[in-house]
Amino acid sequence: MKEVKNTIKLLRFPFSIFLLPISLFSFYYIQPKFSFQLCLLIGIWHLLVFPSSNGYNSYHDQDEGPIGSLAFPPKPTKLLLHLSNVLDFSAILLSFFVNSIFAFFVFSYILVSRLYSNRKIRLKQYPISGFFVVFIFQGVWVFCANVFALSSYTLLKDPSVLYAAIATSFFIATIYPLTQNYQHEADRKDGVRTISMLLGHKSTFIFSGLMFLLASFFIFCAFSQPGSLQKFWLYNLLLLPAAIYFLRWAMLSFQNRKHINYRNTMTMLVLSSLLNNIYFIVLLIKF
Repeated sequence: MKEVKNTIKLLRFPFSIFLLPISLFSFYYIQPKFSFQLCLLIGIWHLLVFPSSNGYNSYHDQDEGPIGSLAFPPKPTKLLLHLSNVLDFSAILLSFFVNSIFAFFVFSYILVSRLYSNRKIRLKQYPISGFFVVFIFQGVWVFCANVFALSSYTLLKDPSVLYAAIATSFFIATIYPLTQNYQHEADRKDGVRTISMLLGHKSTFIFSGLMFLLASFFIFCAFSQPGSLQKFWLYNLLLLPAAIYFLRWAMLSFQNRKHINYRNTMTMLVLSSLLNNIYFIVLLIKF
């Protein structure tokens, strides 16, 4: 029973909430009706694919220190690998009930996620390839998958939709290096060189700040048409607490590296995710 409980912990279901803004933003443009396909799509991503990816990564990493949403991760066993396989197979099978194109997107995500984590290939050990895998597949790939699942590819011909899709990848690019910044020593022992290690501690904050500015720029482009600019200013207003926290954290970390730790990283992650989710829920309800 303890092994089962630990295995479920390593799937890190709460971590899936951090990726919810990507789907919520796509729903704003798709405007889907409540349906079986919509519920299935959300379940496939957030109850199957993302948790399975977390578990598969944990199985190959054998983490001993804190990881996203787990300060004290338990030791993974073969059960975690088997469960990840079941979740992935179920996700691919169920995605055909949405449509075959969506199934292709889901299968590709799972394949690349495994190439990212698997010890024999391990794309995550290379700073550039590791970064771009996460940048593309956790952002614009999921956004476009949802469009093909619940709407039509013609929606992507709208420049504002394309700008929004690109913005989602820059959301990911803002947070991803920050989650690596406190793990340099652990990653070095594991033979992994992350984008944060390549940049260094201080430059990681600068890089993430630039990524946030680019995300904001593409949000502006998405809402630059007459009558929509208020949505851009609402984004800035709601994300202001996260921006203030980030700047304060960066300044403290520049003075003393002890502030680059798991607790502050998770505070940043939870705060930015919460505010992004609130923003996109407001968009869906109000506009």
